[in-house]
Amino acid sequence: ESLTVPTPTVSVTAPNTQTVGQSLTLECNVTSVRGITSGVDIVWSSGGTVVQRTNDTTATVLDNSAVYADTYTISQLSTSDEGRVYQCEVVINTSPPVMATGSVTLDVTVPNPTVTISPSGPIQGAMVGSPQVINCTVSTVSGVESSSVMISWMGPGGGSITSDSRVTISPTTSSGNTYTSSLQFTYLMEGDMGTYMCNVTILDTSELALVELESLTVPTPTVSVTAPNTQTVGQSLTLECSVTSVRGITGRVDIVWSSGGTELERMMGVSVSS
Repeated sequence: ESLTVPTPTVSVTAPNTQTVGQSLTLECNVTSVRGITSGVDIVWSSGGTVVQRTNDTTATVLDNSAVYADTYTISQLSTSDEGRVYQCEVVINTSPPVMATGSVTLDVTVPNPTVTISPSGPIQGAMVGSPQVINCTVSTVSGVESSSVMISWMGPGGGSITSDSRVTISPTTSSGNTYTSSLQFTYLMEGDMGTYMCNVTILDTSELALVELESLTVPTPTVSVTAPNTQTVGQSLTLECSVTSVRGITGRVDIVWSSGGTELERMMGVSVSS
């Protein structure tokens, strides 16, 4: 009275190399029995959305089986394709229909980005107390989405840098396939010398660039000495020395009083008032 159509087997394959920015063709092979006269449809989907349907697929008949094949091409892979599952469903339009499904999970890679840092360094003679900006520029391929680009900064000793009242990391900005981040010092301190690294991570791909803040110059301070207007013989007199310098000095500041080449008093480790 009725004939049963065996459930076919479905295999979905993808190339071993799946590179962001390039196209990718998936292949679906369906192996069934000979003798099927009903239409055979192949439906591609991802995340519950149908992306391609091929109706009445033609079979290649072998000795003991019939093979149906179909392909689906992704024109350009993006970073959001990482881990995406594509399904190939075969529908044999008997009554009732016979269906089977196969799938493949994408494992995409990102070409190494080009990372440049400016000033390219080494940075020499920057002034303590002055602002300094170090820019990091990342160039990558089409298909890299901004949400997948992670830029971080490391300072002397390899420690991570986070924004504070003196040092700010700007939000990453993008223009086309180029991303930029800046490390901004409100003012430099003596202890800021060392190597600064911009580290870029996109999925499992990492690249970095570095610059050396090699030397810092402390500007010459201004010194003023004042005495009271009234200077009377036989009475005491207090002189006042005021030194104005820049922020960021971490070394010890000493003040030495002298007269006629003779040192009168040395004040070591004078406190700074901001």
